[in-house]
Amino acid sequence: MNKSRLEAFSDGVFAIAITLLILDVRLPEVSYDHLWQALKEIIPNILAYVMSFLVIGMYWVGHHTSFRIVAKTDGVLLWLNILLLLCISFIPFPTSMLGKYPQGEIPLIIYGCNLLATNFIAFLMIKYLHHHPELGSEHFHDKYFNDQMPVFGTVNGSYLLAIFLAHYSPLASYLIYGVILILLIVIYVRRTR
Repeated sequence: MNKSRLEAFSDGVFAIAITLLILDVRLPEVSYDHLWQALKEIIPNILAYVMSFLVIGMYWVGHHTSFRIVAKTDGVLLWLNILLLLCISFIPFPTSMLGKYPQGEIPLIIYGCNLLATNFIAFLMIKYLHHHPELGSEHFHDKYFNDQMPVFGTVNGSYLLAIFLAHYSPLASYLIYGVILILLIVIYVRRTR
């Protein structure tokens, strides 16, 4: 099966998910005299939006980069991709909760679990390609696979730590999510040069 339809469908889901994020950033109906106060009140929504926009963008770049090593797809890879898109399209929900309850542990835990699941499915896709080399392009080789494994381990371990810390220190969870995001962006920038 040709991979172009899978990529086109995936791009559409990424675009919709990233667009849905902005729907929770709404300015309340206030008079102009109270505009500054209203803007201050929606800062958590704006920060959650920016973080999730970058997270989804980072996953899109990762998806794009990963599919350079795919020559063709099969049913299992298609369904793994569907599960990945399920997780991506869910990101606006915990993002909305982070905007409403920025210091709450429940939104941070759900957000982290969502990212953990997304990253785990991406790991399964790479692992599946490793075990089915007939699906890979000439760019997929053991070195590529071996380079990915420590990244997946570090990211998933960090997400688990952020989930655990959400109860004790929401700020620590945010810092972990932010550091991992920056780390992954740097990695993808290096790989896409």
